[in-house]
Amino acid sequence: MIRVNNLFIIKVCFISSFTFLGNIGIYAKQNHNYIIPNTQISANDKYILLEALSDDIIHIETAQGTLPNTPLPIYRSPMISKNLPYFGATEFQKSDNKIETKNLSINVNKETFCISFYNKKLGYDLTTLCPNFNSTENNSLKIISSQNKNAYGLGQYFYDPNSADGDWVGRKWEPGEFGNAFVGFSGGANSKVQFPILYALGNGKQNYALFIDSTYKMAWDFTRSDYWNVNLWEKQIRYFIIAGDNIENLRAKYVSLIGNPTVPPKKLLGLWVSEYGYKNWNEVDNKLTSLRTNHFPVDGFALDLYWFGGTKGMGSLIFDESNFPNPKENIEKYKKIGIEFLPIQEPYISESAQIPNSNINDFSDLVSRCYLVRKNAQGCAPSYFNNMWWGSGGMLDWSNEDASAYWFQKKQVPLVKLGITNFWLDLNEPEMYDPNAYYAGIKINGALKNRHADIANIYALKWIEGLDKGYNQNKNQIEFSNRPFYMSRAGSPGMQRYGAGMWSGDIGSNLGGLRAHINNQMNVSLSGIDFYSADTGGFHRNVFDGKDINRLYTMWFANATAFDFPVRPHTVVGETNNSETSPSNIGDIISNKENLLQRYALAPYYYSLFYRAHLFAEAVTPPLITFYQHDKNVRKISSEKMIGKFLLASAVFQYDDPIRRNIYLPEGRWLNFHTLEEVTKTGKVFIDFPTYLDGKYKIPLFVSEGAIIPQAYVDEKTMDMHGLRLDGTKINDLIIKVVPSEKESSFVLYEDDGESREYLAKNFAQTYISQIISKNVAKIEISPTQGKYNRMPLTRKQQIEIAIPNERVDLVQINGTIIEKCNSYLQENCWEYTHRNTALVKTSPKDITKKYIYEFSLQKNFSENAQYNFSCLNAKTVFGESVYIVGNIPELGNWNPAHAIKLYPVEYPTWTNYISKISTEQKNIEWKCIKKKESTGEVLQWQSGQNNTFNITNSGYGGNVDGKF
Repeated sequence: MIRVNNLFIIKVCFISSFTFLGNIGIYAKQNHNYIIPNTQISANDKYILLEALSDDIIHIETAQGTLPNTPLPIYRSPMISKNLPYFGATEFQKSDNKIETKNLSINVNKETFCISFYNKKLGYDLTTLCPNFNSTENNSLKIISSQNKNAYGLGQYFYDPNSADGDWVGRKWEPGEFGNAFVGFSGGANSKVQFPILYALGNGKQNYALFIDSTYKMAWDFTRSDYWNVNLWEKQIRYFIIAGDNIENLRAKYVSLIGNPTVPPKKLLGLWVSEYGYKNWNEVDNKLTSLRTNHFPVDGFALDLYWFGGTKGMGSLIFDESNFPNPKENIEKYKKIGIEFLPIQEPYISESAQIPNSNINDFSDLVSRCYLVRKNAQGCAPSYFNNMWWGSGGMLDWSNEDASAYWFQKKQVPLVKLGITNFWLDLNEPEMYDPNAYYAGIKINGALKNRHADIANIYALKWIEGLDKGYNQNKNQIEFSNRPFYMSRAGSPGMQRYGAGMWSGDIGSNLGGLRAHINNQMNVSLSGIDFYSADTGGFHRNVFDGKDINRLYTMWFANATAFDFPVRPHTVVGETNNSETSPSNIGDIISNKENLLQRYALAPYYYSLFYRAHLFAEAVTPPLITFYQHDKNVRKISSEKMIGKFLLASAVFQYDDPIRRNIYLPEGRWLNFHTLEEVTKTGKVFIDFPTYLDGKYKIPLFVSEGAIIPQAYVDEKTMDMHGLRLDGTKINDLIIKVVPSEKESSFVLYEDDGESREYLAKNFAQTYISQIISKNVAKIEISPTQGKYNRMPLTRKQQIEIAIPNERVDLVQINGTIIEKCNSYLQENCWEYTHRNTALVKTSPKDITKKYIYEFSLQKNFSENAQYNFSCLNAKTVFGESVYIVGNIPELGNWNPAHAIKLYPVEYPTWTNYISKISTEQKNIEWKCIKKKESTGEVLQWQSGQNNTFNITNSGYGGNVDGKF
């Protein structure tokens, strides 16, 4: 430290090690020498403590009163990771009321104690934060900034059933009595789950993030244009201000504060069928038989509370062997055919819940140990819940580490030894509570905080933390070798570092619930939770708002297969006549299967994204603002999401319309992922896009130029996410789909055994893949695989597929050797055109430790193609009749009804079909709808009036055109 007059300058040097391949980081160990610069300011019975964790992250504590006796380091709540990757600003200067790091300038007004932050690196003001201290613990923070144009984050809050899009501006985040709460919404019930991380956007690339490190309830108000406000029910105001280049950078820094997520078990990316609930093994078998018979892959079943006897056994957490006999043998039997289980647990302990072979019940046992939430500060008398739907009893105190450890050994260890490593945690807002209760509590700067208000918003977090701690304490036992997963109804920042995700509660089975869930996905993602899902199809079916529950289910299931982890249909059996959840028994079965197979085919891509979340804190399904913040068109769009950096998916949420309206494609060249046809060359367009392709319901999915998408081999024999097949084999082919670009791009494929915790010891594999077009040659390079894991294949076939919607292939080379086109005699080490606007190379097994360079010599087609979606409205038919279109071009039959194109009755009486490869040479298109008799081809009716006409687009997707009977 150097002192110059009143100026203190600290130069902090640190050494780090990080390995990069191309532009994509590959994990390597880091070593640091560090010091965290800090300062403190006090005046007028107020004080500020400040720590510069890095050049971009400032930690603040401010309060009314004198400086604490032990002011530093600033207290960090249980939400914050104990292993922060920040080791102090590289530069730190303080002069009177001004503090500077290399990238930030901070000014403190000693009269008002407002703190202003300026981004020196990018040259703009971030925000001014002004505290308002009251005599009680109800304080507030005024957020003043020219950057306050859009606001995101703050966790889960269901606020608008009428829109799937929007930010927080103009709205309020109003807490429950203590913050988190379980409340009614659109016929269902969903949790308010408080994640106090705010992202604020200004003009262009201007942004900042504010993370308030408080576990007490907060109320946020974004209704004013001159400032935003947050009320905090805590005496001290502690927060982190975060600066960064973009939203992606801000989120990564925030997640690093609360702990990067673990890599989930691969099976949790798949289908888990659930209901309230399966009453015995036979009901599970019936669903599994239907799924297998209809060739649906499935990874597991979620077991609601009947597994332990229903409400009469609340808290017993032991299989009810009268209905689920021989649990160990049955769980092992199911696992051999790719099926695992996710049993529900609640924090409530009923007096009637019995320990097997004992006369002492769990409730009395826990009371005697003082392990339940208590009625009084002294003694063990529990807060008693009487005549609840689950009975009468108490609630476990997860803030009591001894209670958590005892319950884990008593209840969870036997379950894990049965083969259960997944935990479904319910009612943990908590839903029922005693507002005057006492807990073991936590300590804040040495002071015990043990009332319900102190614990409510970290109740779920402490439960998850206790489970994870118990799991780690038993890690040397063979049964604990697999990684655990926790699916929770509530939580807080920090839950993800233990391997926990959330689902959105008992959602209503209607468009209002679906729209709000879609919007929540954006804010939950920005809050650091990648593993997020809904009760697909809706939990409460009695509030269905349409004509046909099958349509809602098909739509919801299509959304879930793109965005939800896991895909988990769930509902109340018996609430309505249709409480089916299995996609093989409800909805459009063909569409359901097509969407699910797509999810399983994309498993290597999704799984690699979860690895990147673990290693680099990247979001799996980030909102468009993450990558296109400078584009004002995306600011309020949450119904469209990226999947990694290469795929863009648009959620669907409407009945009786086969067209998804006003999809925005940001800048860049985009292809239809389903057909690999070019939609737009430049982007920045709004389009209406069909939700049916070949008569199957699919959400619009687009792939960007430069995309590299690893995929798995999937067909009707595929059983689960590990690629287990009906004949017991696995196909480990390396399948890569590429959209070539003149701008180089890359992707790292991450692989491991998918289930063990060995990846934490760096036992995983990384394969670096890159692409570029140069001088009409598309080159795809696959680097030697680095790393290893148990049962890793050392050789495997490769399939490299490139999108060529406007090109043709002259020749293909592998490592400089020309290969031939495939034929009936040559099916390996050859190439062929496919029906999907692609050229595909297929090889024999290749050594994964070697490099492979694929080169495709391309030529532009003389003419380009366009695509249109054709609809015939009011096309009512009788059995044996179908609707066709015919027109003045060869692609529409040249007015010959025998060559007319058949449509699909996807939203009867609307018939549609998406028709590609329409030549753009003929500009003026004329066409009509006709009805034909299926058996003879006889034309029964022509659309009356003049011909339908349109002028064809130069290339790409032209939109939807309608005719009408």
